[in-house]
Amino acid sequence: MAVDAAGTGGCRGRGQAGSSTHAVHPCCGGGRWPAVRDRAVLVVPEIAEISGWPAAYVLPVAAGCAMLVAEEVLIHSRHSPREGLIAPLLAATAVHSFLDGWSVRALAGKPLASIAVPLGLGLHKVPEGMALGWIARRAISSPTRAALVAGSVELLTIAGALVEPQASESGAVIFGAWWNAGVLAVISGSFLFLGFHALLPSWRRPGVVVVFLASLALVGLVR
Repeated sequence: MAVDAAGTGGCRGRGQAGSSTHAVHPCCGGGRWPAVRDRAVLVVPEIAEISGWPAAYVLPVAAGCAMLVAEEVLIHSRHSPREGLIAPLLAATAVHSFLDGWSVRALAGKPLASIAVPLGLGLHKVPEGMALGWIARRAISSPTRAALVAGSVELLTIAGALVEPQASESGAVIFGAWWNAGVLAVISGSFLFLGFHALLPSWRRPGVVVVFLASLALVGLVR
C-alpha cells in the first residue's frame, strides 16, 4: 500500500500549485502527530524493562538528537535549498521505514505493543507514501524516477522486518540485553525526531506543548 501510495504521489507532485521549497516531513503531517506521539510513548516502557527508567528516557532522546544533527549536516551539505531538503527527507524516511518493519517484528511478542505498533504502522503508511512521492516529484524532474525513489524508500519497511530476527540474535550474543534496549531507543528516538518536526510549526498554538508533555507524562503512569 505504501509503495502504491508513493507512486501515486510521485506522479502527481509536479502538478500541485506553488513553488515553495519548504516541505513538511512526509511522516509528520498534522494528522500524523497523534500516531507518532503514541508510538514513541508506547516503546519507552519496553526499554525500561531492560535498562531501567533513567536509561529509557535518556537513550531515545539521545537517538532523536543524533538524527536532528544528521539532518542539519545533510541540509547544509547542498547549495540549493531544494537539493538540501530532499536528501535528509529521503534519508530520514528510509531510516523510519526500516525501523517500522523492525519494530513490528521485534515487538511481536509484547501484549500492548504487538497491537499498537502494527495498527499505527498500517494507519500511517498510505498517507506517508503519498506525501513522500509528492515531495520527491517536486524535487526530481522525472515522474518515473520520483516514484521509484519514493517506492524504494517505503520498501525498506519489508527489509527491516526480514533483517530483524537474525540481527537481533547476533546483537544479543554480543551486547546482551542492552542490544534490545539500544534498538528500541533508536526506534523511539526516530518517533521523537518526527514528532519534533510535527510539533515545531505549531508549538505556539495553545495546548500543543501541553498535550505533548502530557503524553510523555503518561509513561510515568505505566510504571
